[in-house]
Amino acid sequence: MSKKQKDILYKAIELFNEFGYSSVGIDRIIAESKVAKMTFYKYFPSKDFLITECLKERDQLIRESILLSLEPISKENGFERLKGIFDWFNHWFNQDNFHGCMFIKALDELPYNTNSRNISILHKEWTVSLLQEVLQSMGLENHQQLAFQMRMLLDGAIIHEKMFKDQRAISAVWALVLQMIKA
Repeated sequence: MSKKQKDILYKAIELFNEFGYSSVGIDRIIAESKVAKMTFYKYFPSKDFLITECLKERDQLIRESILLSLEPISKENGFERLKGIFDWFNHWFNQDNFHGCMFIKALDELPYNTNSRNISILHKEWTVSLLQEVLQSMGLENHQQLAFQMRMLLDGAIIHEKMFKDQRAISAVWALVLQMIKA
């Protein structure tokens, strides 16, 4: 990926993340990424194409970040790995650039965009898969159902933290998770 293409992509991710997809136009992305209109269209022939590429990149960045945060934790220590996933979300929620989930926003703002919908679904399915793997390593028989429920709790925590910014979501969700794995 060229430097200009990366500049455009990362500026678009930043703007879409903070302001949403509908309210950010191509002209703003071009101006803030400091590229010519021709350069923009050379790499991104449409806003839909740009959104698709942003979601793909965001998905990859999140996956890499979560997995990197889990690297120091032994795969045999499932409970600590589970806690590590929730700690990652807590860390994300407390960053200045936390503005909610770009995948949830895409489903909300672009309900008929098949590409963004599919990428968003794949991202959420990956989260469930990661949780399943960790829960299975803990010997929990109902790991599939628990993973799905935990992902739903995380999505709710994302929305709560975006709305209230009170740093309560993860601790509340973690308390529920502890109850779920004890049951």
